[in-house]
Amino acid sequence: MDKKKVIARIEQLRIEKGISVYQLKENADISSTIYQWKKNATRDRNRTPSLRSIEKICDYLGVSLSYFFAFDEDTQIDVKNKELTEAIKKLNKDQIHVLELLIKEFNKN
Repeated sequence: MDKKKVIARIEQLRIEKGISVYQLKENADISSTIYQWKKNATRDRNRTPSLRSIEKICDYLGVSLSYFFAFDEDTQIDVKNKELTEAIKKLNKDQIHVLELLIKEFNKN
């Protein structure tokens, strides 16, 4: 795992969601290591956020691990499309109808 990419991705998602570092630390149930990853970058240059910490961050931010590790925009879109396809497969008949109406509205614009 490339530490710089992981830290940058955490920052990117945190900013996209409008969440402060403090909010993330408090609500994602992670230790103060999020501060340490940035603050002690030179001292702890080999230290990378654990997978468990990344999972907690993803849970709090409402993103999947697949989406978290999709570092480029095209891959992010592919992951989101796959996740949406899987979610659509679980809808009942009435939910599908509502989704069809919503898509028609999007297509009008």
